[in-house]
Amino acid sequence: MEKQTSKGSKAWKEFNKHVMTGISYMIPVLIMGGLIGAFSQMIPYVFLKIDPSTSIVDAVNSGNFSGASLAFLKLSHIMESFGFTLFSFAIPMFAAFTANSIGGKTALAAGFIGGYVANKPIALLTLNEGKWAPKAPVASGFLGAIIIAFMVGYFVKWLNKKIQLPHNWLAFKATFLIPLLAALFTMVAMVFVVTPFGGWVNTLIKSGLQAAGKAGQIVYSIVLAAATAFDLGGPVNKAAGFVALGFTTEKILPITARCIAIVTPSFGLGLSTLIDRKLVRRRVYDKQFYEAGKTAIFLAFMGISEGSIPFALERPAFVIPLYVVGSVFGALVAVVLGAVQWFPESAIWAWPLVSKLGIYILGLIVGAVFIAVINVLYRNKLINEGKLVVDGDE
Repeated sequence: MEKQTSKGSKAWKEFNKHVMTGISYMIPVLIMGGLIGAFSQMIPYVFLKIDPSTSIVDAVNSGNFSGASLAFLKLSHIMESFGFTLFSFAIPMFAAFTANSIGGKTALAAGFIGGYVANKPIALLTLNEGKWAPKAPVASGFLGAIIIAFMVGYFVKWLNKKIQLPHNWLAFKATFLIPLLAALFTMVAMVFVVTPFGGWVNTLIKSGLQAAGKAGQIVYSIVLAAATAFDLGGPVNKAAGFVALGFTTEKILPITARCIAIVTPSFGLGLSTLIDRKLVRRRVYDKQFYEAGKTAIFLAFMGISEGSIPFALERPAFVIPLYVVGSVFGALVAVVLGAVQWFPESAIWAWPLVSKLGIYILGLIVGAVFIAVINVLYRNKLINEGKLVVDGDE
């Protein structure tokens, strides 16, 4: 049993390492695309005060703008097209570097091809009213990119091991033979395996969410926030991140709940060190936690959840359920009241990209205050009962 657990743990670590490598290369593309796309929207709708229901092209054609305003509108259209084009490179970049992490640089190109086809599947000839015509199937998206990246990565790794050539032929092997075989493998796998399966799963998910309507989004937000907050960047958090990132890059569901749940525990536990004496007129933490609290709040503004770890380690049986509930509570307030975030980043500099930012911040405050107040009252109760002794109690 221990050997099986060890193998399972090793396989998960291996999977996690390769996927995180792909994500680390994909994130800068999303950040660049998101920021340029966001600036393109700020010019017309913030600075020029154009109604959000009017597109940039319609504003240009309206005849209401000239000179510098017209020039800025044309610039914003270029930035809009360029910024959101960058988003289309995110999944191919992810697949390329995930495959590269497994099979080396000879797997890079095939991984990129697989990721690109996951977004834009190959059209197949289908018979329609007696005539054959090309028709593209449903895209396999982020799920397809993960599958093909691993298939290509391990296929290239296997080829590198099995194909043994004389030293003079190594360049031929690395630059022609293996990339060609990998590309052909990618074509067959994407057309006959990955796209049909991934497209079917995506269709199933979309149909389920559409059928569930608002209730489906709320259930998704609850599960996503709870899984994100649960282990502060651990395996459960990462698994939730894979799912959320896939839905976000394919514009199926926003990533609002996850971004709020990443930072709410650190805000809440850090806040508890600032309000304890005002709330119960005494310290409820040992001295070192007051510095840890300030650090946790600073890290939360940077979109980092690990500042909560000292608090979670000190009393996990109470603190972990508390910040999970607080994160879910805060996420629900934001989502139900209409805050929407598509940009996959929880740091403060990404907040201007959130739709209904005031509601988003309200969700953060509600979740953080809930965690802070409950934790202070709980620790004060333990002190009163003699079950907790605090260094430096006043």
